[in-house]
Order: sequence, then C-alpha cells, then structure tokens
Amino acid sequence: MLSPASFVYSWDNQLRYALALLDDVTDEQFVTRPGGNMNHPAWIIGHVSLYHDATLSLLAGKPFKEPKDDPLFGYDGDGPIDDIEPYGSKQLMVERFADSHEVVAQAVLSASPADFARAPSLPRWAAMYPTVEFLLPDLLLFHEGMHIGQISTWRRAMGLAGVEFPDRTPRPGLAPSPARN
Repeated sequence: MLSPASFVYSWDNQLRYALALLDDVTDEQFVTRPGGNMNHPAWIIGHVSLYHDATLSLLAGKPFKEPKDDPLFGYDGDGPIDDIEPYGSKQLMVERFADSHEVVAQAVLSASPADFARAPSLPRWAAMYPTVEFLLPDLLLFHEGMHIGQISTWRRAMGLAGVEFPDRTPRPGLAPSPARN
C-alpha cells in the first residue's frame, strides 16, 4: 500500500526535476513552441497546476470546476499561447507551481484515511476511479510526470542541454534513513 509519505517523497522528487528543467529557461523561451505544435513550459506548468487545486478539493470532498475547461490551461481551452503576457513571467509561474506543490504535499500528509476513501467529487473522475486514493497517484504522479517529461523533450527540441537529476534526499522527518552496510 502506498503511504502518504511515500507519495510525497515521489512528489518532491518530481518537483525538483521540474525545477531543474526550468532553471535556465528565459521568459521568451518559456512560450516558444519548436515546430509550432508542442506544448511549451508555460502551458504545461499552468496546466498541471490546475490539478493541485483540484487535489485540495478532492481531499476535502468539495466540488470544483472541471480543469479541462479552463480557458488558458485546460486541454479543452485555447491551448498554448505563444505570448508570455497571458501567463505572467516564468518566475511567477514557477514560484506558484512550487508553492502549490508544497500545499498539496501538506494536504496529502495531513489527510485522514476517510479523505482517501471517498469517491472523487468530480463526476467524470468518479466514473473512472473508485476512490481518491486510486485517483491521486494517476493524477499527480503519472499525469504531472508525463507533462514534465514533455518539458524534457521540449528542451531537446529547443537545443538546450539535458539536466542532472536533482538530489533525492527525503524532506526532513518524511522517511527513516536507509540502512547502511
């Protein structure tokens, strides 16, 4: 069984990798679409951030707006716009992404078993997942990880170098230290 702590460990590593991929990207590059048809990092970061707010509502059992319908970041929205203006700066978007990542981590760590056991509060997801516990790994680890992988591919299409994978040390108090031989 996946524990909240093990989930947050992966979630933290995913954030560190995303931040490493974005560290040297400029505002101009942030909205560039090589070939004219790729998701650019501004859209990707905004898109996955929609699901951070959705996660808080899911854990609280509250209804929320359908993320796919968001005009700027939903997959049924206006799709990547090749102008930084509607998004704001790269720095602001990345800070919001990182901040909301931490809010989700705290919500997952403080959620009760009943919060994970309830049906998803979005009807589309309730038809696909029996409980929030089954939805969250798919939504936050698979979905967000897939989009972060798009940023890695985007970097290559932009001619940017790959990045070193960041340190994987668990946040303080999250996990016991590994056994040393």
